[in-house]
Amino acid sequence: MRSFFKWTAILIVIGAIGAAGWFGLDRYQHRFVRTDNDLVTLLPPGDLTTFYINIAALRKGRLLHLLTGITPASEKDYTDFVSDTGFDYTRDMDALVGGVNNENETFFLIRGRFDWPKVQQFAAAHGGTCEDEACRAPGTKPHRWVNFIRIQPDTIGLAISENATAADLLRPPGRRLQDMPPGDPIWVSVASSLIKDPTGLPKPLQIFAISMQAAKSVVLSAGQPEHGNEAFTVQLEASFPNAPSADTTCKQLQLQTQMLRLELAHENRQPNPADLTGLLTAGTFQVGNTHLFGTWPVRKEFLNALE
Repeated sequence: MRSFFKWTAILIVIGAIGAAGWFGLDRYQHRFVRTDNDLVTLLPPGDLTTFYINIAALRKGRLLHLLTGITPASEKDYTDFVSDTGFDYTRDMDALVGGVNNENETFFLIRGRFDWPKVQQFAAAHGGTCEDEACRAPGTKPHRWVNFIRIQPDTIGLAISENATAADLLRPPGRRLQDMPPGDPIWVSVASSLIKDPTGLPKPLQIFAISMQAAKSVVLSAGQPEHGNEAFTVQLEASFPNAPSADTTCKQLQLQTQMLRLELAHENRQPNPADLTGLLTAGTFQVGNTHLFGTWPVRKEFLNALE
């Protein structure tokens, strides 16, 4: 009899372990976000300036200081959401994908560790409401809404828009990507509308955007440094309708870089690695068929000057 109970207990334990394993596998198989590229697929279609930050990789490499000045801190609704929910990106966030369109809508897909009850409390505290896995609250600007949805336990979608249900555009299953994103920890894919009308950009970026107006796509990313005095490199990959267009743009960027060097020499100045003169004069460019590639080494002195 004692042996019977012993084997019964063993079978129960084995069955429980098997059921737990099946449940965990089933939950994983039905998750929509398994990789960071899946986050990109959930952004709404259209002409968006899209960006990606692999915060887990930066945290592991002790490079989170690179995010100084480039997080969406200018969007107060976003910073209020982060602070009021106790969400610390240096600790809780693993990946961030964002998109901005020309209709003044901003979308975020965030993968990390969340306290969903606090997210719901944020909505209630700001005069909003929650229903099921979706919440919305009035923004800090008139006629603007902060609305967010829980996609899965480790992923939420956040939209800031005049549309109180804009976050619904982030619901799975998403869309198929035409091109795979870069494998770098930080990248930006620039909207074609911003390239064609760069008036809202700083002057140096306006000049760059005007040079790229023949491109079909423009992607900038942060790559590995090539020399010991560099923090990282800014890499450009632009696709053009044909090889002559890529070659013409390459020559234009090379000419602009050379003109900047000559202007500094005329003023008896040397490129300063701690400011934009050092960054821009170090650019190199080459063409591969219909693609243009560029590299700008970012010196450690430049980052130190930003702190």
